Amino acid sequence: MIFGGSWGSTLALAYAESHADRVSEMVLRGIFLVRRKDIEWFYEPTGGAAAVFPDAFHDYVEPIPPHERHPSIIHAYHRRLVTGDNEEERLRAARAWSIWEGRTSRLNVDPATVLRFAADAFSIALARIECHYFVNNGFLKWDSQLLDGVDKIRHIPTYIIHGRYDLICPASTAWELHRAFPEAHLRIVPNAGHSSFEPGITHELILATDAFRR
Repeated sequence: MIFGGSWGSTLALAYAESHADRVSEMVLRGIFLVRRKDIEWFYEPTGGAAAVFPDAFHDYVEPIPPHERHPSIIHAYHRRLVTGDNEEERLRAARAWSIWEGRTSRLNVDPATVLRFAADAFSIALARIECHYFVNNGFLKWDSQLLDGVDKIRHIPTYIIHGRYDLICPASTAWELHRAFPEAHLRIVPNAGHSSFEPGITHELILATDAFRR
């Protein structure tokens, strides 16, 4: 079984499409297909997340000078997180990047989650890995690769679980995957955001794994 959420769902799909003979079933949560529009939704001002959390987005872009925010905020972040050598600037950027995700990961902002995402070691690890992969489009060969490769995994029993109010990975992404992969069971969880710790999402994840246990 492959079990993956958010970026883990990206890796799960990429692995399954490359090694379908080694996968017995999949449980996917918070679908992220690492397409340009998926990245821009959350990390650029033209995306939808900025419109819902304008205050948190303001804090996210604050480490980037206005003249560097165009054409791409994530490329400006990459210069600070990955290729730059200013440790103080790197930590400041990492904390802003990570806190943005922490503030938006649940239906209701959870201070404990934000605090965890703000920790130095956590934020550096999260921000550097995410930013490097996103600048390089997940190292996929083309933008729609994961959707285009669904025919290779159509025979694999799969559950897709997604929060209705997921601000990091909008529910439309799960819907697109389900439209391409109707054999999978789709569960849109009401009153839930992105985190696997949302009660409704946790419940559906348990039901899915229990179904495969039988």
